[in-house]
Amino acid sequence: MESELDDLNSLDAFLKALPEKLEKTPYDYNLYTQWIQLLRAVGDIDSLRSARQHMCARLAVSNDLFLEWIADEEAQPDALSDELVLKNIIDLFRMAVHERVSLIMWQRYVDFAAGLAHSHDEDVKKAASAAFDGPDYLFSVLQQAVNATSAHYLQSQALWPQYCDYIALEIKRAEGSHRDKLVDQLRNVFFERLAQPHAGLEDTFAMYSEFTTRYNEAEYEQRMIEANKVASDTRTRCTQRNAFEDDLVASNGSWSDYARYIDKLVQDNANSPKEVCMLYERALVLNCYSPEVWHDYIVYLDSLSRDKQSALEVARRAIRNCPWSGKLWAQVVYLAFLHAGYAQATQDFTQAVDTHAVDYSMVEFGHVAVAWLAVTRADTDTDSKALLAACAKCVDIAYSLDVSTADPLLFFERCCTSTVAGVVTDTEYARKLWTRICKARKSCTEAWVLSAEFERMHGSDTATRSVFRHAAQRRLDNPERLFDAWLAFESVSGDLSTLYAAERMINSQRHLIQRRMERAGIQHDVQTSDSVSTLPAKRPRTDSPEATNDNLPAADQQPQSMGAGGERGTSHSAAHGQPTDTTTVFVKGLPASYSADDLRGFLGGAGNVGSVTLLTDKHGTFHGLAKADLLSVDALVAALDKNGTNIDGRFVAVHRYKQQKPPKRASRPPREVSVVVQGFASGTSNKQIEDIAKSGGTLVRIRRNETGDTAFVVMKTLDDALGAAKVLDGCVLDGCVLTAKAANEAADTNSVPVASMSKQQGKKGTATILAPRNVATRRPAKKVNLAAKPEREPAAEGVQGGGAKSNADFRQLYISQTPRSKE
Repeated sequence: MESELDDLNSLDAFLKALPEKLEKTPYDYNLYTQWIQLLRAVGDIDSLRSARQHMCARLAVSNDLFLEWIADEEAQPDALSDELVLKNIIDLFRMAVHERVSLIMWQRYVDFAAGLAHSHDEDVKKAASAAFDGPDYLFSVLQQAVNATSAHYLQSQALWPQYCDYIALEIKRAEGSHRDKLVDQLRNVFFERLAQPHAGLEDTFAMYSEFTTRYNEAEYEQRMIEANKVASDTRTRCTQRNAFEDDLVASNGSWSDYARYIDKLVQDNANSPKEVCMLYERALVLNCYSPEVWHDYIVYLDSLSRDKQSALEVARRAIRNCPWSGKLWAQVVYLAFLHAGYAQATQDFTQAVDTHAVDYSMVEFGHVAVAWLAVTRADTDTDSKALLAACAKCVDIAYSLDVSTADPLLFFERCCTSTVAGVVTDTEYARKLWTRICKARKSCTEAWVLSAEFERMHGSDTATRSVFRHAAQRRLDNPERLFDAWLAFESVSGDLSTLYAAERMINSQRHLIQRRMERAGIQHDVQTSDSVSTLPAKRPRTDSPEATNDNLPAADQQPQSMGAGGERGTSHSAAHGQPTDTTTVFVKGLPASYSADDLRGFLGGAGNVGSVTLLTDKHGTFHGLAKADLLSVDALVAALDKNGTNIDGRFVAVHRYKQQKPPKRASRPPREVSVVVQGFASGTSNKQIEDIAKSGGTLVRIRRNETGDTAFVVMKTLDDALGAAKVLDGCVLDGCVLTAKAANEAADTNSVPVASMSKQQGKKGTATILAPRNVATRRPAKKVNLAAKPEREPAAEGVQGGGAKSNADFRQLYISQTPRSKE
């Protein structure tokens, strides 16, 4: 008994707290439905009615909730004989059929009216006549239903036979001129129906034939010729529509097919706006939460000069279905100003702000604010002071929201500043607004460009340059856009000195941006290479005696564990094996007395939990940390839902287990490789060799030996070195033929290491051979005494200058002194 009282007290407290929650989040549909279901279970009809009315004022109510509401009202004692209760039920039906065009709801409304009309209880009939404001309420409801659904191509035939049968019954009861009047009325209804394209056109034609046979048999042929002429045109239109209807069936009613269907009807002047509106209503049945459909529907109704009030009604329906759309709220504010004045438009804007409908996005709020500022400017009773206050209010609200959701094109900001500067003519306040905007949106290039444009139009050239300089030092999202705008301004309004100053600063900033991008690219490449090439080290088995914390690396050390059996130091998962289809969770904050079985029961039992591991420190002490393997995704979701559960006064945290990744190691830079170049003239500079070597790859530096007859071209990689050697070898420079070898090729020839700076002395006239040291050895180079320079031999005949000065001279001297071998 005490537990039941506690449950009732908690339920009562929960019901009392729900209205406060709904005041903070008035568009929470699930919270409304939960509130209604709880009140319905309690049986408090007055509170239940109030909750439903509260929901109806904010959100669109579905047909199921309307029917449930009507059933609860009908279940009241003597509901049908009570005039007030009947009026409430009738109002609910009218709200439901106005909310959306639903054949089911109209049929239920007609059945309800027919039940009242055919009741044998006089008190019920009397109350119904008073509630409907007349005794002919059944015919009135039928007529409303047929008029509302007649344009529905597929389902309009459902209510049509009931309407015709009712009129035919009235014709049987009538006599004289009243009877003839009813016959003419039914004939006109048939002709209107035959002119309306619908899927049951042939059934309607057959019903008209039967009606003419019964009441106008003498004029049957003439009447049928007239009807057939009307029906033939309608058949042609139905043939065109059948193709679109087939597309809707194939696509399951997609909005794109509805849009093509609507465009076809709008282009065809033979179709009435009522048919187009019915197509929009059919599309909204499946796309009621799509702001795009509502917006197109409102724009279409607004384009009809005679249907402005309908556009406002549809706009109010739209914000009840899509309260998060700023465009729909803007339509409501604009149409409310046209039909009800500035006060109503301000009230709608205040509702959008106070109910926090669009405060999740600056873009959505900007749509509503721009519409309200537009009607404020259009209102003749609003002075400049009130307009300035409206702009300030909108900016304050907008920049109290998340700036990351702002419009990149700053449509709202431009509207506010142009209103302040152009209409109110307060340039100083507009400048403050731009300063605030740029401060809040530091990286938005468009904000800085617009601020500079404002200074150009309303300020001075100095102020404009100041804005550009401050903006150039920011890390903008599109810096080239700012640089182009700055250079365009200087080319028109500046001189050579200001233009050159702008170019210098722009080039400096471009250089910084390039360096920043290079650093970011290098870091990205390092991370990518590490993630691809770095493999985790092989760890010892957890069940081996070597797998202790002392033998593992620091990054791989883990606490000792206690298995399911309660023995500390042995992992239950290691002992019994890991299931291949499980998911692991990490549990934190467990009581010290918790066992593995307790944890398994907490997470869902043995059917949902596999292995359980209680983690301990090196002393075997359990500190409330554990791991558990779940056997299914559903079990994982159920376990994660228990995050934050209170156990013995401690809040337990349940999260997905993430295995530690090995630390990333920086990649080793590529080894530099040298190219040995010989055979160049003594006057050849390093710059000349560098220009040739660059075409083979990336060059680091060039150095020469002590004698200056050998150059070492250091390239970035081995491939670059091979490319440079290929380019340099055999190249003619200053009349000399160069010879070049990469370090690895020179090392394969068993040459003397480069670092020792040694040279091999051969015969007179032979070139000195120098090669880089073999990269495989790290033995320091030995010092070698250089041999004395050989005496220069006298120049041969025909050689100018008294000696050999180039490879060509040596080659000619060698050929002249060496006898040719006979073949």
